[in-house]
Amino acid sequence: MLDTFRRLAVRNPKRTEAEIQADVRQFILSAPFELEPTDLVDVSLESPLGDRRRIDVETGSTVIEVKRDLRKEKYKKEAQEQLAGYVETRMNQTGLRYVGILTDGAEWNCYDLVDGRLSLVSDLILEETEEAEDKLIVWLEGVLATTHDIAPNAHNIEERLGAESSAYKLDRATLANLYRKNKKNPTIAVKRKLWTQLLLSALGTQFKGDDDLFIDHTLLVNTAEIIAHAMLSLQGPSCPMARMSAISTSMFGNCPSRSTIQKTPCTHASPISEQRWRS
Repeated sequence: MLDTFRRLAVRNPKRTEAEIQADVRQFILSAPFELEPTDLVDVSLESPLGDRRRIDVETGSTVIEVKRDLRKEKYKKEAQEQLAGYVETRMNQTGLRYVGILTDGAEWNCYDLVDGRLSLVSDLILEETEEAEDKLIVWLEGVLATTHDIAPNAHNIEERLGAESSAYKLDRATLANLYRKNKKNPTIAVKRKLWTQLLLSALGTQFKGDDDLFIDHTLLVNTAEIIAHAMLSLQGPSCPMARMSAISTSMFGNCPSRSTIQKTPCTHASPISEQRWRS
């Protein structure tokens, strides 16, 4: 795996996209993500113009697009537009949330789809060091969310769910988008008002009840509850996308935008689902 990582971390102008793509696939399979070769698939898409387009790598609900060199802005922008089309198509086909990764092996970017356009959530620039290899593994783990039986200790929680982790940034972006789309819903407005009143009574006038804090607090509370469930060996939601189903239910009640996810078969695991953490 170290040799594969070194080839990815150093941009070589002589390497083709196909070679980089092969190393990306090999690294994902070799890293401790608990994936089998059958978990990584190529998906052909039929574009409106009739030409064949192929997703480079797809696993679970993550689409990975591989390019030779992302340092040229024009080339990178074109790749982002291409990836946005793939992510949107897969979301429409499956009814599930998809995220996109754009990489040239040395640079890794994770995107969330917002109103048909990609929004950068987290990025990572590699260096040819052993520490960088570990950083890439943790970064990818936060996006793919396929590893199970993680000990819920302080180090693992901070590394995988802390404010600098890709998992936190992805969940936070998704939750913020959900709130933005549904904040005028009467039920949500009432919950938002009650939250403000409760914290004002506890903290006084120094409390600033803005939307960002409401979103952060919602994510923090649900994350803590799910980890506590794992530590106490309590059975959580059967859907592996427990992070957004649990959070959207507590935040949005029966709002139709996301509550239906609990009834939808899921293939994408969750960084904060109980199944991933062991007692």
